[in-house]
Amino acid sequence: MPTNKKHTLASKSSNAQHREEASTSAVVTSSLGSLASVRERSPASNTSGSSFEDSTGREEQDTRGSSGISAPTTEAHSRSLFSFVRARSAVFCLLFLSSIIGLLAARSYFNAQPDIPSCVMSYSRPRFLEQTLFDKSWTRFSAKYKLYLYREGGYDVFDEPYRIPVLFVPGNAGSPKQARSIASATTSAFVDLVGKDPSAVDRGQIGFDFFTVGLNEEFTALHGYSILEQADFVNDAIRYILSLYPKTRLRHKLSTNGTEYALPTSVIVIGHSMGGVVARTAFTLPNHIVGSIQAIFTLATPHNNPTASLEYYVDKVYTSINSFWRHGFHHGTLDDVSLVSIAGGNLDSMINSDYTYVGNLAPEKNSLSVLSSGIDNVWLSLDHQSILWCAQMVRQFSNMMLHIMDARTPSQLLPLDRRMDAMRQHLYSRLDSESVYAKSAFIPRKTESDLYRYTQFYNEGAVRVSIPDKSIADLASPDEKALQDRSLHLVSIDQAKNKGPTSGMQVIYGLWKRKRDQPNSDLIGDPGIQIFGCNPIDAKAAATDDLPDVACKSIYVPEPASLPLKPTGGAPRMDVPLLKYAEVPADQLKKFRYVGAELPVGDIGRSGFFHAQLVEDLSDVLVYSPGYHSLLWSYGIHVPEQSGGKVSPRTRIRLDVPENPFFVFQAKLTMRPARMAKLGKPRFGTVVRQSDGRRMFESKFWYDQSAMDIAIHGRGAYLPSDDFVNAGESSGMDTSSVWEGMFLDVWIDTDYYSGFDISLSINWYSSLNRMVKRYDMALLALSFIWACLVLLDQLRAWNNDISRSEPSTGAVGRPTFPSCLGSIEHLIRNGTLVTMLIVAALTPVLQTLVAGLMRNTWAPATLAAWNNLFMGVRGSGLSQCLLPVFLVLLSLGFVAFEAVVLTAVCSLVSWIVVKVAMCLRSNKPADESSDIALMHQQFQNYQQQQQQQQQQQQQFSLIKNPAVTRPLIATVAFIVFVGTFVPYQFAFLVIYFAQLITSMRTTVHAHHAASKALLAGSAHPKALAASSVLKNRANYQLALLLFWTSSLPYCAPELLVWVRNLSVMWFEDAPSDHNLVNMAGYFALRMLASYHIVPRLDSRRLALFGCRDSRWIRTVTYAFFGLAVAAAWVYSVRRPYMLYSIANGISAWLAMIQLADFVVQHTSVNRQNEAIVMRTQTRSAGAQGDPVSSEPAEYDSDLAYDDNDDGEPCENLLDRKLR
Repeated sequence: MPTNKKHTLASKSSNAQHREEASTSAVVTSSLGSLASVRERSPASNTSGSSFEDSTGREEQDTRGSSGISAPTTEAHSRSLFSFVRARSAVFCLLFLSSIIGLLAARSYFNAQPDIPSCVMSYSRPRFLEQTLFDKSWTRFSAKYKLYLYREGGYDVFDEPYRIPVLFVPGNAGSPKQARSIASATTSAFVDLVGKDPSAVDRGQIGFDFFTVGLNEEFTALHGYSILEQADFVNDAIRYILSLYPKTRLRHKLSTNGTEYALPTSVIVIGHSMGGVVARTAFTLPNHIVGSIQAIFTLATPHNNPTASLEYYVDKVYTSINSFWRHGFHHGTLDDVSLVSIAGGNLDSMINSDYTYVGNLAPEKNSLSVLSSGIDNVWLSLDHQSILWCAQMVRQFSNMMLHIMDARTPSQLLPLDRRMDAMRQHLYSRLDSESVYAKSAFIPRKTESDLYRYTQFYNEGAVRVSIPDKSIADLASPDEKALQDRSLHLVSIDQAKNKGPTSGMQVIYGLWKRKRDQPNSDLIGDPGIQIFGCNPIDAKAAATDDLPDVACKSIYVPEPASLPLKPTGGAPRMDVPLLKYAEVPADQLKKFRYVGAELPVGDIGRSGFFHAQLVEDLSDVLVYSPGYHSLLWSYGIHVPEQSGGKVSPRTRIRLDVPENPFFVFQAKLTMRPARMAKLGKPRFGTVVRQSDGRRMFESKFWYDQSAMDIAIHGRGAYLPSDDFVNAGESSGMDTSSVWEGMFLDVWIDTDYYSGFDISLSINWYSSLNRMVKRYDMALLALSFIWACLVLLDQLRAWNNDISRSEPSTGAVGRPTFPSCLGSIEHLIRNGTLVTMLIVAALTPVLQTLVAGLMRNTWAPATLAAWNNLFMGVRGSGLSQCLLPVFLVLLSLGFVAFEAVVLTAVCSLVSWIVVKVAMCLRSNKPADESSDIALMHQQFQNYQQQQQQQQQQQQQFSLIKNPAVTRPLIATVAFIVFVGTFVPYQFAFLVIYFAQLITSMRTTVHAHHAASKALLAGSAHPKALAASSVLKNRANYQLALLLFWTSSLPYCAPELLVWVRNLSVMWFEDAPSDHNLVNMAGYFALRMLASYHIVPRLDSRRLALFGCRDSRWIRTVTYAFFGLAVAAAWVYSVRRPYMLYSIANGISAWLAMIQLADFVVQHTSVNRQNEAIVMRTQTRSAGAQGDPVSSEPAEYDSDLAYDDNDDGEPCENLLDRKLR
């Protein structure tokens, strides 16, 4: 109400006296209630405080009777509990639904992986020699990090390096001992190589010296400054390693044909996990020696994006190094550097294998990306640690290492083009890599009809080799008269019998050696089958002779690809039976009349098959475009027969599905037996391979399985849709990375099967685990958004005098600060949840439309930045809309769960404190008369204390006010510790736990006051008012606690690194860790909100905060929250660390409001004290006979905070009484 300047002093004194008496009566009523509660205890009243938010509702009050002091009955308590559950029904339904989704996702994450571990353990005999000379004269990190030289027991005799240097960099919390498996396997492979081929040393293959660094097991995945420190140390270590070789090479006198090897000028770097990021970061630092690293091998390294962007420096480092690498190949600084990325795939639960793809960081001529499931002789998905020790993986990796070294060059490596070819041959399948042809001279061969059988193809479009007296699948000695160990089988190429042109031949064969004591077949290696093109030597004789003499020469056939015959989930084994598959192009056949297959003979113990079939089109691909609406249930694929009634040995299918890593597709394979299928079993089980086409990043085999779970890896969700669209066409980057769809290759025994069908559907259960690995940061970001909306809803209800139905209070008609659960209930019921779900579904659609517009029209350079908003642009249709909807719903359930836990903890502590207090007081029995006498005595003592305080407040000073001195002392300590030694993240943790204690304390006061108000009844409205005030304050403290809970994850990285550094007495931190601004908002709000609730935003007291009208504060506050939600929605899914700063800013704004309110309160208290003094003086003068003016005193009601505002006097008096 506006101030009336005509009020008299008497009116002012009367108002002050009325407010003082009302506040005093509330305290007295509370004392009466506390005494009555001791006398009138019952089981129902004892348990009433155990429910959330002190659920003693209005139903309990109605059952107390007219006296207002009888204990609530058990029936009333049950009705109260039912009322609480009914009032929070939407929250409980949300918790139930989100819990089901969360538990299913967790169970899927741990138990529903598409792959099964099948690694064989590797063994080593390691010795790690610390390089003690690598001290502070070489690096400033010598007290923190260490350098070791690995030596394999039994092989390495010398303890000094003299061969080709290799440096291993461990990853997040990694150990230097993780290098032992790769180092041991490479050393052993080199010894075997030299034993078989001693001339390898003359070709520069002299072995490796493995160095490894100990990086204090730091959490580099979470702390960007540690990445920079480790990269700086790696550059220093490389400089030291290269300085060792001039002396050691001279001592060991390594030479080839009398010529010494070149001194090494570069080191091969192998990085595991974040070690690969550290290796790439080393190129960007000033202490890097140009040319000192020319080959980087990374294992399970997230190159494109950090796994958890919980810290600013991590994202900054990634942005810096990726920009450097993208442009370094254009500037010539990285021309000779090769970058190889190997990932584990589905079993790697630590990182997202999508981010290991480097096709958009380096040109194709410099880079290679592959999953372990597609590497020959591995064919397994590997978890984050087993990629280092899996015997199948380290054996193939060591073989690749042996074929790229050349000690004759300063780089100790083959030239870039030859090096990349060697790596592709060892890491890519022959089905993906470029064909390697073996040429041979034109060699005439004269055949004898009694040794060889000439076979025509028995139906149109198919030809095959048949061995005498054996089925086509058996390779045995064709004739006892054979004196040679190899035989030539001829196949006629008769184009006249084909209805259409022939584009080539598909060849598939297998050859095994059957053991006598075991029925199973084992691999014996490549049988050395060769394909020849033949023509008759005498054309005239060929017209009459069924089998003329022929002259043959080698055909340029690609090196056969290996098809593993190992079922998923089988026992781990090193050697897997193989099929060999090759394709003969049509241009290699058109000059010949026969195709000759040279097969080994003479070994009765060998068995297998050889099958060759002419096909109409080697490049034929069956294209299917299943929509997500079809995949919801089942999508059928029918593979038709060719014109000759036979299906090809290899059938290639392309599924035109979006590049979306979220879904796992379940494929069920049904084989159709041929009409004339022979008795028995097929000669080999069906082999299925999944791949991604030209990208050659992901491939996987299944053998003899009717059901398969097919998943997609590739570029991450936040990578540019068009790789290096900013670099232009001449960038030289990997143009094959454009998504073409998912490919399925199926090899079948065409003698036994005439075709097959595939049923494709979405495996929803397995898809949940991919959501966890890829969008866990989105859950944090969306949870923060909901925390903002909950706090905003509470402030709006408080500001608008909305008294919602709170089960915990019986106060109606007073401004109520809602509880956290009450606000979540309101957000669900008022349509906010539905609105958020709709926005979540429409945002990706709008983002895709704008991205397509920018790609095709006016702004292609901004496409990458646009794709990094929200959840990125990846996939289409249902996949884009469904995932955000799930995450929005799950995140609200997560916030509700946090609110339930925090409320339960505070309520439990309150219940325990109240029960303990009641038990202690129960030992002091008192009757009603003594209770009343004690209450009267307390009231008289309280009046005396009030008079003394009024006299002391005449000389009131801010310096003497504990509400001011305590925050000042805490502020000084905060500045000193955070500015010098303690990181601000630790200070935030202290503030958070202090806020938790404050929430518990205010909840105890609120429950205690509620119990007294319940017993006092409606006859004492001031007791109900005091209970409501304390309940509001408890809800406010809990609201801040819930809001700050979303900032806890962003403090964990620095705290972990700080504790780790303290363990090694390292006190150098990142400069930003002592930035006081990063804590100012949290700290200020914690100090100001400890004893006071935030004022209503349009309160008359805040009118002095800048202007007479305080509505602008409400507008700015709502706008602040709206901008925070919008920024978090658009940016924080990709960069969640920014949420900490947003929460700090919101806290700072609320602290400013409370600071202004505190100043106004201080001024108001001083004026009230003056009014009390004047009133006392007036009364004294009247008692002495002085005339008293009947005109009311002037009173400024704008500065008085009466009961119609937020009830501060009742709160302050009751607080002091309770303390």
